[in-house]
Amino acid sequence: MQPETNPSKLSSANEADQELWAIQQSLLQSPYNLPEEKDFFAEKIEIRRVPKGEFLISQGQRLFCSYHLFKGCVREYYVKDGEEKTIAFYTAGDSLYDGGDKQNQEPSSVNWETVSECIVSVFTHEVEKEMYRLFPRLESLCRMETEKQYSRYKKSLHHYLDSSPEERYENLIETKPELFQLVPLYHIASYLGVTPESLSRIRRRMKLS
Repeated sequence: MQPETNPSKLSSANEADQELWAIQQSLLQSPYNLPEEKDFFAEKIEIRRVPKGEFLISQGQRLFCSYHLFKGCVREYYVKDGEEKTIAFYTAGDSLYDGGDKQNQEPSSVNWETVSECIVSVFTHEVEKEMYRLFPRLESLCRMETEKQYSRYKKSLHHYLDSSPEERYENLIETKPELFQLVPLYHIASYLGVTPESLSRIRRRMKLS
């Protein structure tokens, strides 16, 4: 006697496979890459579904790859004196990389935790070196994109340091409204540098204004 198959579970699995396949195809059909570059991506770059609550990197570990986020949200934080300090959120379209010395591979000072189910591409440092060797033009393009992301990070950091918690909250609503559907409010409070109770008061004041 064959085991029964749950149609709803089978359908969900097929839909999940289709989602990953569609993302992979979007990379391979990009008009910005040459055919030989697309072949390299198809062979070397993994598209992975990551459940909620997993760690892409933990504080103290060495990071041997970079990620690009296609779906979901990743929280970046560190732990000091037993308390979690949230310093960034990454959502669809963002890239996650260490930005440090890839040769010496110093331990990570932060954690990358998925706060919702995510889909990411996984790009190891070894694959990156091979890609730059085979396709020198991509090294220049990646460097420019890294510089853009670093510039955005500096702008965001300066705004954070020069603003009040209310202004940080308003900026978060404007720049990443999807966070409020993906992230618990206590994580958002940590990022804003306030207690959950203070965040609740800020939200009430903004609703009344």
